[in-house]
Amino acid sequence: MAPARALLLPLLAALSAAERPSSATSRGTHVPKAMSLPPARATPLAARAARERAGVTVPRQRPGLAKGPTALALSSRRSTRELSAIVPRAQGDSQASSTDQSVLPAWLPLFVVPALGGSLFGYDIGATSSVVRLLGTGSSDLGSLDSLQLGLVASLPLLGAVVASALLIGIGDKNIGRKTEMYVASVLYGAGTLVQSLSGDLNPVLFGRLIYGLGIGIAMHAAPLYIAETTPTELRGKLVSLKEAAIVLGIVGGYAAGAAFNSDAPDAWRLVFQVALPLEAAMLALNALLLPESPRWLALRGLRDKAVLALMRGQRLDMDEAQSQVNQMMELSGSDGAAEDDLDFVERTKLLVSDPLNRKALQIGVGLVLLQQLSGQPSVLYYANRIFEKAGLGFEAAVGVGVFKTIMTLVSVGLVENPKWGRRPLLLTGTAGMAASLGALSAIFALAGGEEPSSTAVLACVVAFVGFYQIGFGPVTWLILSEIFPLKTRSAALSIGTLSNFASNFLVSALFEFERERVGESALFAQFAIIAAFAVWFETSQVPETRGLSLEQIEEKLKENL
Repeated sequence: MAPARALLLPLLAALSAAERPSSATSRGTHVPKAMSLPPARATPLAARAARERAGVTVPRQRPGLAKGPTALALSSRRSTRELSAIVPRAQGDSQASSTDQSVLPAWLPLFVVPALGGSLFGYDIGATSSVVRLLGTGSSDLGSLDSLQLGLVASLPLLGAVVASALLIGIGDKNIGRKTEMYVASVLYGAGTLVQSLSGDLNPVLFGRLIYGLGIGIAMHAAPLYIAETTPTELRGKLVSLKEAAIVLGIVGGYAAGAAFNSDAPDAWRLVFQVALPLEAAMLALNALLLPESPRWLALRGLRDKAVLALMRGQRLDMDEAQSQVNQMMELSGSDGAAEDDLDFVERTKLLVSDPLNRKALQIGVGLVLLQQLSGQPSVLYYANRIFEKAGLGFEAAVGVGVFKTIMTLVSVGLVENPKWGRRPLLLTGTAGMAASLGALSAIFALAGGEEPSSTAVLACVVAFVGFYQIGFGPVTWLILSEIFPLKTRSAALSIGTLSNFASNFLVSALFEFERERVGESALFAQFAIIAAFAVWFETSQVPETRGLSLEQIEEKLKENL
């Protein structure tokens, strides 16, 4: 973990420097001597600039002073004319580009960049299966690799994702916003691809795989946060769920690239990795050209004016509506820009587990992530792939499963904001169907005795399992993770969720063959069925319905149910 930390922390610090409030703006402001102070009702950016020119300092409010509705209203009222004059300059970077955002839906840029981060994660999953196969032939320019070396090629990105998630728990919201996280992720994706595809021997390739994994961990932390915090309430569920479809399409793209470059050429495996480079460049460029920072992150840091402008730019709200929403964000978080500045890793962790609201949110979010993985999703697909390969249908079956997963994810996307469905019904339907499919798999193996069970029956159960997973657990777990945590601890809490996801995925995948050999398929799938059945109870008793609620309303709802 030390090399990864040494690589990641300087990059985060360098790219986040521009987002930190300057000492002038965070600790005090200045007033022109030749002008009278603006009335208390108006503290716009123009007035702040005038104060700076005059040299009159107004101390920043200290933590603990009044932060209620009255204080927030007094500090946030501003002249429409003054703030309007700033809006064109704040949007100038996007207007200077050749992209006319007024032609596009307001939510599209806010979704595309995080979705690219998810697609690149999925692409690596699909591409790695092809690369491992090509390297395993012994005819590549890396020479003959043993099973341990091939296993490291396949698994190091997962280790990198775990390391990045752990580091982000400690970093929290103090230094970097969601947009900067996606910058860092795109840089790590590109660096990892270049290192792993251009290196002359195995060790640098493995280092490149680790770098790419750091990018995965950061991208999968930032993507759901950014989409949830920037998009309108009525679209949040659809767009966060669509990120799952982007991951699945990335997997299919990785399989397709592997098939396209499936040759005896010694460098064919390098080309499979390099196909991702244009997507990585697009993620970096579109982030710079199109995206505002998350208004909720800006509000948490006490940057009220920037938060208003980010809402106006990202959702095309009028000034009054944007100010109203930012007031609500700041009131609920109790933010004056210093709320979390002085918390170190231990203090932040203590806050996450000691506060009843944070503890309840963690219980829901981490519980869903663990049950999602421990109910056997990685293992069932791994076992299905073995059956496909025995039948000589490796590529065709993999693409077919990917297309089916995409279709079922789109079904979930269509229902997640439907008044007759929503998050809880999709979770319950999907998890109950998973439990039934796993129970049927267990019964098929038990009835077969020592004989090989019917491949048709096994695959029918696997397909049913995949379909139910993609309706519920697949997209909805990440959606709940992006919604359920209070703003003040959302970044660190979601880092714990992503860490739990990657670590439990690794654990289930690593132990599958060991358990299968020790207890047999029937008992193994029965174990997964029992966990899925427990998940149904957990979702029924613990997970609230969040459809149609803003993130601030969800936080209030959790407080009411403590």
